[in-house]
Amino acid sequence: MGSQPYQLRFWGVRGTVPSPSADKLRYGGNTSCLAVALDEREHIILDCGTGIRLLGNGVRQATRDARNRFHLFFTHYHFDHVEGLPLFQPLYDSHTSITIYGFESGARSVREILEALIRPPYFPVTLADVPSRPEYVSLDGTPRTIRDITVSCLPLNHPDGSLSFRLERGERRIVYATDHEHGNAETDRALIEFSRNADSLIYDATYMQAEYESLRRGWGHSTWYAAVQTAIAANVGQLVLFHHHPEHTDEELERVLAIAREEFPATEIAREGLELPL
Repeated sequence: MGSQPYQLRFWGVRGTVPSPSADKLRYGGNTSCLAVALDEREHIILDCGTGIRLLGNGVRQATRDARNRFHLFFTHYHFDHVEGLPLFQPLYDSHTSITIYGFESGARSVREILEALIRPPYFPVTLADVPSRPEYVSLDGTPRTIRDITVSCLPLNHPDGSLSFRLERGERRIVYATDHEHGNAETDRALIEFSRNADSLIYDATYMQAEYESLRRGWGHSTWYAAVQTAIAANVGQLVLFHHHPEHTDEELERVLAIAREEFPATEIAREGLELPL
């Protein structure tokens, strides 16, 4: 492991739809996006919600005219995880190298899925014609190594499918498990083993327990309580509650955090700008 840890930074922490109202700005209103800067010019990015727009703007300003490289990993293709991609400035720079990783769905490749979304009449620019000319990789369960970070994936329980990602560097590991509904025993056991002894587990906590029980079963998301139970079973060092419901205010999130810490003291709420060492 290198002498200095990388940092996994949160650029978007909400689910479903951006929520920029004043009572949600403490934790942030952008949708899902996390990134590790390997240096100024190379980044690993997890999901491309609206948070990636700010990331792209920052990289562009800091490294203008540089040959930047990005590795984009998609957990799945629901809008809140892909809607920021066409707003990612480096996509339109011919000097940029972009590799996009995802899973095949409905007999369609990663490229076919994303090019069908980012094109007229849904967006004025066609992804197939952007100057960066992205490369596409279909994830088949084989770990990928980018410099000294190994990225592994595990299927989760979510409509249309979703992947969890584990980032490992030396003895450190972070698991990103958003868009998962607990309750499938086999998948839940697999996720516990996938997360075993991780330094940090970032887990879907979209719903309050009462919301889930009364209205949202089968919608593909979990609760803070399911997150805590997974963290305890997997013996992780830290739990980070993620994919906040767009209607949950900062105050509501802090009440959830206080309750969750009674069960698992090493719990945090994901917020834009939070960094986890890797």
